[in-house]
Amino acid sequence: MSKVSRPLGQRVTRRGFSAGVLGTALMGGGLMLGTGRAPALAQGRRDLRVGVFGGEFGNLSPVIRFDIQGGLVLYNIFDGLVKIDFAKRSIEPMLALEWSNPDPLTWRIKLREGVKWQKGFGEMTADDLVYTWNFHLESKSFQVGTALFPLDTVKADGKYVVEVKTKQPFGAFPGVTMGYGGTVISAKAHKEMGNQAYSATPVGNGPFQIETKRGTEIVLAKNPDYWNAGLPKLDRIVYRAIPDSTTRLQALVKNELDFVTHPDPKEVGAMRKNANFNVLSTPGWEWDYQQFNLTVRPDLPYHNKLVRQAISYAIDREAIVKEIYYGEAIATDNQIPAGYMGHRGPMLKYPKNGDLKKAKELMAQAGVKGYEVEVITSDKDWLRKELELVAAMVSQIGINYKIKNMDMGGFNNLWLNRRFEQNLEDITLVAPDPDATSWWFMHSKGSASGYNMPQMDMMLDGARSELNQATREQIYHKIVDTVLEECPLIYHCNTNNIQILNKNLKGFDSTPQEYLERLDTVSWG
Repeated sequence: MSKVSRPLGQRVTRRGFSAGVLGTALMGGGLMLGTGRAPALAQGRRDLRVGVFGGEFGNLSPVIRFDIQGGLVLYNIFDGLVKIDFAKRSIEPMLALEWSNPDPLTWRIKLREGVKWQKGFGEMTADDLVYTWNFHLESKSFQVGTALFPLDTVKADGKYVVEVKTKQPFGAFPGVTMGYGGTVISAKAHKEMGNQAYSATPVGNGPFQIETKRGTEIVLAKNPDYWNAGLPKLDRIVYRAIPDSTTRLQALVKNELDFVTHPDPKEVGAMRKNANFNVLSTPGWEWDYQQFNLTVRPDLPYHNKLVRQAISYAIDREAIVKEIYYGEAIATDNQIPAGYMGHRGPMLKYPKNGDLKKAKELMAQAGVKGYEVEVITSDKDWLRKELELVAAMVSQIGINYKIKNMDMGGFNNLWLNRRFEQNLEDITLVAPDPDATSWWFMHSKGSASGYNMPQMDMMLDGARSELNQATREQIYHKIVDTVLEECPLIYHCNTNNIQILNKNLKGFDSTPQEYLERLDTVSWG
């Protein structure tokens, strides 16, 4: 989500299964299911069957908040203004050929010519980008608080150039505004279809277009008018939403699927030994965290930062990585993952195995012997198990977590409206800039926790306005150091994004972003 929470919408069970049918079937790389059946023959195949988490597919429009499941499909229907080169940590042209910043409050964007909208809706022009960004602003969409907040005015300057005036200088404009906020919709199609119909079956400009959409299945077909010659390499993709991670993996093993996302990490070790499949596990731009609502119940001891520090010292992050993620994660105590400007390391202050002695000393210094607090989490199976583990850890310093498990909709309702005491959840970061890891969570105008520290606001706003990248990086070092001291959020780990695919598939590039799985370069070897 904006910030970006990882809503799943339906129950997902990718973690924590006891050794059962699938565990036995995969043990040692053998295949009980299908008696070792080999993957389907690749010769001549031009289709791909993909298993993803969740229930029925919902919104696929970029102008309405979409979840991780929707993003996996959406980013194969739409191209963005720019793309991320994850190896170089750079922003590269896509639909925007070039951009310039002639003065601190002006950006000029030159669009690629000859890009056609799917299904006969004409050429993409500057008017489409102007329409898209103004629609976000007028509808006060989720993007207004995430990527499009700096926009003041947006206008076309000819058929392929857009001029943007911003309310403030914003050095991360290419990565954040043009990146996460740069998915353009067809003005003509959107006006004709209406916002709700467009959200169900949008007209995009990417390599694939929607052929059919029914409940838990979406079929995408090759876009015959795609601008990038030679792509996509497949003719058709069938997405099947399967909530249970074990069922998804069974379908892969039985050759009912070719590619699955979000397997249970417990099963990954065995699948790595199976010569019929390739396992990809990429360190993600995301983290698991605890958050404190600092606007409720002033009697709660966690309003004292010493108590929050004590909780952070009480957490054995390495145990979380091993017991919840089976090693498919990296312990961390700060909000800037590897690959981001300002990253200095996974552990900067708090020991990865915790320090109970230090935690108890801080509780004593705060004059707190113990207390009870309600902690909410969503329907993500692995997070529920993680919360149980963390509750046991903090119980050693006298804190009792009253766990409240919720579905994703209920969790988001409480979280976004600040009607909770404490939560444990996970976040997917939407842009390759530290602004996306910090401002939305620490600024008084962006924080769901109600954290309000004028010095922090000044640093965050200063980092947004600073155009010198070396200076920005130093500001983010100070921001991180302040967060480690204040602990409005406590970070546990950066999780890996995992896919398992048929060994005969070629050309898939995994990314650190959980919702981004582009399939335009994939083919059968």
